[in-house]
Amino acid sequence: MGKQNVNHFAELLQAVAETVSEAWQSRNTPFKVRKDDRGLIITGYKSSLLPRIEIPGEIHGIPVHTVAARAFVNCPFLEEVRIADGVEIIEPNAFSSCMHLTKVFMGDSVSFIGRNAFFECKYLFCAELSPALREIDNRAFFGCSGLRDIDLPDGIERIGDQAFYGCTKLKSIHIPLALKHLPRSAFEGCHALDHIFIEKNSYADRVLSESGYYSKKLRYIPRI
Repeated sequence: MGKQNVNHFAELLQAVAETVSEAWQSRNTPFKVRKDDRGLIITGYKSSLLPRIEIPGEIHGIPVHTVAARAFVNCPFLEEVRIADGVEIIEPNAFSSCMHLTKVFMGDSVSFIGRNAFFECKYLFCAELSPALREIDNRAFFGCSGLRDIDLPDGIERIGDQAFYGCTKLKSIHIPLALKHLPRSAFEGCHALDHIFIEKNSYADRVLSESGYYSKKLRYIPRI
């Protein structure tokens, strides 16, 4: 077979593969997806009108591991999101500027929340984080002025710059011993924050006790 014929055959195979992939993606699922060597990535929703979405842990037997960057950005009617076990990553801006989003429930496997993931979701008041969470990136909950409390899981290791900036109704927070990175900007603009529960001589204590502003809000809890 000549070189030209080989190239033409390869192009045909690629075209068939893309057609099959598009057909598979549209089969009996409301989500837009793409596939990689680990499984599926949710890239969007076929309708922007539904107020509630449940992101599954698998589709047609193939595991879902990621919510892609900007997958649901600025969805005007979205009010509630539930993320099933199996999903590990929420990429940057995945749900940013969802102005009516009020509740987010994460399964037991989300380990990373990307930068700006819930940026300016002003009416978000309930965010149940995964116990597997290890990192909240920069500005992940920036401007979530409806957020009243947040339970950081015991294994979290990193909170990024301005992660909770402008969460004006946030009153208290417990910072686990495992934390290894915490910029002072993480809680800037959290004017109602009165109680920061930490363990004495922990990393968070060393960082926050050096600030005249935050040192008055520290509440020490006994190490078990």
